[in-house]
Amino acid sequence: MIRILHTADWHLGREFHGRDLTEPHLAFFEWLAEQVEAREVDLVLMAGDIYDRALPPVGAIDLFNRQVARLTDLAEVVLITGNHDSVVRMSHGPLLRPNLHLRSGLEGLGSPVMVERDFPLAVYPIPYLDPVTMASELDLDASTHTAVLGEAVRRCHEDLEARGGGRSIAIAHAFVAGAVESESERSIQVGGSENVTADLFDGFDYVALGHLHRPQSVGPNLRYAGSPIPLSYSEVGVGAPKSVTLLELTAEGELTQTPIEIPQPVTMERLRGTLDELLTDPRFDPSRENWLEVTLTDETRPDQPMERLRSRFENVVNLRFEAPLAGVDPEEAVKLAEIAEADPAALVASFVEEVKGVPPNEAEHALIREALDHRAGEETVS
Repeated sequence: MIRILHTADWHLGREFHGRDLTEPHLAFFEWLAEQVEAREVDLVLMAGDIYDRALPPVGAIDLFNRQVARLTDLAEVVLITGNHDSVVRMSHGPLLRPNLHLRSGLEGLGSPVMVERDFPLAVYPIPYLDPVTMASELDLDASTHTAVLGEAVRRCHEDLEARGGGRSIAIAHAFVAGAVESESERSIQVGGSENVTADLFDGFDYVALGHLHRPQSVGPNLRYAGSPIPLSYSEVGVGAPKSVTLLELTAEGELTQTPIEIPQPVTMERLRGTLDELLTDPRFDPSRENWLEVTLTDETRPDQPMERLRSRFENVVNLRFEAPLAGVDPEEAVKLAEIAEADPAALVASFVEEVKGVPPNEAEHALIREALDHRAGEETVS
C-alpha cells in the first residue's frame, strides 16, 4: 500500500479582507507536517495555486521554502502550478531537493513522477495550462480548456500504456463541471466556457484536483482538496469543513479516501441583524473575538456603523447593508450592483454601447473576448 495526502490551493500571500493570513497558514503547515509524520504518509500531492499571485510577497516565498523543505524531509512531494502561479517564476526544477517535484507549463507534460514503494506508482502532474497561450504550442486547433486538458491527458495515457499500465494518479488544476464554486476563485473562463467534464480524466486510479476552494468529490475517484483556510465568507458555515484527503492505494488498485478536517486557528463567522440587536443582544457574545462579516438589516443605514460595531466586536472585517444609500434611485442602485457583478466581457460591451450608441456586433464581441482572454493568460505565463 502507498499512503498519499492530497492538498491544494494554499494561496500564500493572500489577505482576507485586509487581514494577514500568514499565521493561519503557518498553523496549517505545522498541522500538516504532524499529519504526514504521524500517519506515515509516503507522498504529498499539491494541486496548484501555491501562491495567490504571480509575483508573491517575499514573506510568502520564505514561508513556502521553509515549509516545503520540512515536508520533503518527511515524504515525497509533488506540486503543480495553478492559474494564480507564474509559469516562469515557478520553473526552477526540484529546488535542489531530491524529494521535491514541481511542474509548471509544458515542460515534462505526459512524463510521470515515478514513486517506488511497495509497487511503482506513476504520478502525472498536469499544471494549469492557459488555453489561449498553450494551444498553439500543443499544435491544437481549438483554444479551449477541453482541448488543452484533453491533449495533456492523452499524453499521460500514452506514456502509461507504453509502461504497460499499472497504478496511476493525475494531479490537475481545473474546473470540473458539476462542482460547487465559492466567491474566492478567479475565473478561468476562456471563449465562453471554463469547465471540463469529469470523464476527461477517465483512466487514472485517482485525480487530485485543485482550483475550487470547497472540498468536494466530483466523481468516484476525482476530488478537490479545497483550500486549507477559508478565502471568502461564501466558504464559512456551508458545505464540508476544510480538509485534506488521505488516500490509501494498493497494488491491486483498491483505493480508500478519508477527509481529515483541518483545525482553524481563527473562527470566521457571518452575523446578521439590526445594529441595535448586534450591539445589545447577549446571544452574540460568543462572537466577540471572531473574524466577522456583518450584514445590517436596518431599514435605513445607521451613522458610523463600523465604529459602533467595533466597540463590541473588534474583528469586523466586512460590512454589508440591506438598505440602499439614502438619496440613491433604487433602479440606479440595481444597475450599479449588476455592473459590479458583471462578466468582464459584458462590462466592456456595455461600455462600447455607451460610447457608440449601439451594442457591439458579433465581430466586436469576439474581439473583446479575445483581448480579455489574452490578458487573463499574461500573468501566469510570464
